[in-house]
Amino acid sequence: IGRQYACSENIDFQIQRVLDKLQAMDELDNTYIIYTADHGMSIGRHGLMGKQNLYEHTWRVPFVAVGPGIPRGSRATGNILLLDLLATFCDLAEIKTPETNEGTSFRPVLEGKQESIRDVLYGAYCGGSKPGIRSVRQGDWKLIEYEAPDRGIRKTQLFDLKNNPQEWIVEHQSDQVKDLTGIDPEPNQTNLADHPQYAEKLKEMRALLLGEMRRLDDPFRFTNQPDDSLPPFPAPKKRERKATKEL
Repeated sequence: IGRQYACSENIDFQIQRVLDKLQAMDELDNTYIIYTADHGMSIGRHGLMGKQNLYEHTWRVPFVAVGPGIPRGSRATGNILLLDLLATFCDLAEIKTPETNEGTSFRPVLEGKQESIRDVLYGAYCGGSKPGIRSVRQGDWKLIEYEAPDRGIRKTQLFDLKNNPQEWIVEHQSDQVKDLTGIDPEPNQTNLADHPQYAEKLKEMRALLLGEMRRLDDPFRFTNQPDDSLPPFPAPKKRERKATKEL
């Protein structure tokens, strides 16, 4: 933790150097400055230390922006992806976005003209000992599906982030964890996937997750992947080899 604090302090120092230089060049008021970061470490949250998860504390990253046309002190709660940065930079510079870019400009969000550009967020983790973690979020509802076939692991988590923003699970309800952390979750602040009253919401979110996997052509497949009446997965595209001339 000490190293993390030292790193944060050094980043703050380096950012100030950039701001001072822009001020000296009389360009500070004519520059868009965006501060963001990679996914952070869990550092004990949910009993984890690294990044190998799709909980909010790892999935979400800091994002602070300042520049011409951006209202000071404003805050947007909508969804964006770092994938959207290039399209946004091009929009701000009033130049054409490359056709190969899949992002969407969130300039209207920066300027306070709308709250969000995305209704659904899709997340994936594909490494280490947990090859199959997929997640989808819509509004305050979030689904996380885990699967590691070689280890016999299959787990589903459903969270209502409005009432359970920390994504507390049943382990947080134990007296031992309460004593160690000082938190005291409400009964509904837990994984709702196994609660009968949320069965329809679970079904809805699973269909949404499968739809996003298909839309994005995610090659991963869960064991006994549910059928949501969507068209079959498209067959892999065959790459055509172009003839080459001998020199």
